[in-house]
Amino acid sequence: MTFSIENELVSIKIKQTGAELCSYFDKTTNREIIWQADPNHWKRQAPILFPIVGKVENNEYRIADKVYSLSQHGFARDQSFNLINKSDNSILLEIEANNDTKKAYPFEFKLQIEFILQSKELQVLYRVINPSSTEIFFCIGAHPGFNCPFNSASNLNEYKLKFEHNEEADRILLTPEGFRNGKRSNNWLNAKEINLKEELFNEDALIFDELKSSFLLIETEKSSESVKVGWHNYPHMGIWKPLNNAPFICIEPWNGMADQAGLLNDFRDKYGVISLSSNKSFECYYTIENIVK
Repeated sequence: MTFSIENELVSIKIKQTGAELCSYFDKTTNREIIWQADPNHWKRQAPILFPIVGKVENNEYRIADKVYSLSQHGFARDQSFNLINKSDNSILLEIEANNDTKKAYPFEFKLQIEFILQSKELQVLYRVINPSSTEIFFCIGAHPGFNCPFNSASNLNEYKLKFEHNEEADRILLTPEGFRNGKRSNNWLNAKEINLKEELFNEDALIFDELKSSFLLIETEKSSESVKVGWHNYPHMGIWKPLNNAPFICIEPWNGMADQAGLLNDFRDKYGVISLSSNKSFECYYTIENIVK
């Protein structure tokens, strides 16, 4: 099942499974912005990463003396969300803890995803609510994929990511298995732009934790369109595409990231983990806007 909202400029579609954004269609340019899930490259489109981002070693993690199992990126992306509210320009979806989730993640929670469309900007708001009497811990991230190149007449090498500010950021490095290896490529990003090319992703995602910018643009001189992706209250960033010339790129604002190989620390001490007190809520959001020059 899918839900939809639209205005005279843009139409939006969201899957009930995973509350996953599956379409941002710009009516003014007749172009789909969101990757359309060709399983030859990647079967997903914009999954929610909760209650972990990335992988935990051996798909297991520890809280005190108890061990739990979770696969990559957690379980929220495969849950059926309940419709809480729908208006002309917004949709609110929710899941909450149940007996099945508690086997993998022992905390009480409510996870709400709210989609708000204003003109051509779509805001995707993540809200975690702690309804329990004790503190809870989690990571949460976004993983939207964007069609890139924009059309078959161009290629990836003609595109760039243009940040809001000039950046001076280390790249966090990964093992071949996708875990942090504890090392950084110092000052890897020392510019306002990243010129895209397939080889950038030979060693998996580009991962940063000290960006100054709050948005970037996916753009090319060959098109009058650019995709603006913004983020708020996400301290970490992943930029990823699979190899073999997959025609999309993911811009992934995160709270948290994959485990460091061999560290095996308590989940509550995991890098980027959020602690949320009783009866409190946490919010972060990202935005998408297709801009025509």
